[in-house]
Amino acid sequence: MSSTDGQSSFEMPVMESAPGPITVLDGRECLYFAGTGYLGLQANPDVLAAAVAGAQRYGMHSATTRAGFGNSPPVLEVERRTAEFLDCRQACYLVSGYASNFALAAAVREEIDLAFIDEAAHDCLSEATRWLDLARPPISFRHRDAGHLGELLKNYGTRGQRLLVLTDGVFAASGRLAPLGDYLSILKQYSGAALLVDDAHGVGVLGEHGRGSLELTGIAPAAINTAEGTQELRLLHSITLSKAIGGHGGAVAGSRAFLERLRSASGWFRGASAPAAPVAAATAKALELVHTRPELRRRLAENITHARQRLRELGLGIEDLPSAIVSFELASAAEMQRVQRSLLSAGIAIAHTRDYAGAGPDGMLRIAIFATHTRDMIDQLAATLARVL
Repeated sequence: MSSTDGQSSFEMPVMESAPGPITVLDGRECLYFAGTGYLGLQANPDVLAAAVAGAQRYGMHSATTRAGFGNSPPVLEVERRTAEFLDCRQACYLVSGYASNFALAAAVREEIDLAFIDEAAHDCLSEATRWLDLARPPISFRHRDAGHLGELLKNYGTRGQRLLVLTDGVFAASGRLAPLGDYLSILKQYSGAALLVDDAHGVGVLGEHGRGSLELTGIAPAAINTAEGTQELRLLHSITLSKAIGGHGGAVAGSRAFLERLRSASGWFRGASAPAAPVAAATAKALELVHTRPELRRRLAENITHARQRLRELGLGIEDLPSAIVSFELASAAEMQRVQRSLLSAGIAIAHTRDYAGAGPDGMLRIAIFATHTRDMIDQLAATLARVL
């Protein structure tokens, strides 16, 4: 079967434990280099204890919307800790990172005339553009190609049009980073333009404080998701809490005025059930750990550097990037499937990503690095991959 975790066409195992450096797949312990648990918090004892306590005190969920009586203390605590972590005034906690981009689009739909989207952008961004009130469909630009984007803006943008560019911060399949600095330089030439960055795979990993792709680019938190200065370049940003953070759901953080607009514009706040209380309690604890334990990011960064170096020693074209996703391609989809299956037979799980977020028809082999991997685990992956290749 095919899955968005990037698996190939054969029947994939069932995960029978929490994801971690060692994960039980179909009853067998495997070294796990797949998924998105980059900081290794999905099975952290403090996170699990918070979930249990949240369930015992608040039940499964509030059984109503955030606009009614659905504001449980754990949900509000996630918003407080998200704002603290991202150094913003407020945050809005939503049921998924996927939904966060829908809410963002609803908040700015009346301020956008024309949209441009990276051809390899995640599905959540292309689907979010349907919430915009556009006269024509979004225009795709070549993957991570600032020059092509600039040409399209000149060709299609006219004076007075308000332009929006949508991109991932870190691309889910390849781990490559969007050239956000280049996009910003181009967009500054257009009054009222905006850049929307889905930072699902950047937040918790990139930047001095782990705030993601915009921090790595040098953008101050106060410039992100603001309602003020609509003639200036707008920076829109969404995050997920279910990947590096180790909880679940998504969030948008920014100024009070912008968050008020987002809540009133989006049915995700006023019409959807609030996030489940036990999940929110666990997510709040995970945010606390990410914010107070920078050694998690340091350990992850060390593992990323070591893994990329070891895989380059095998002759693979591994780029020198700070992202936790390490991907490479072989001659054919069949060869990559063979490598994935051989590794799994040897007790090592990696992903074969196909037709997902720009991976292409043959796909690529995708390796996820965690802070909780040991150096020996990474060396075992490299050694086994060398034999399989």
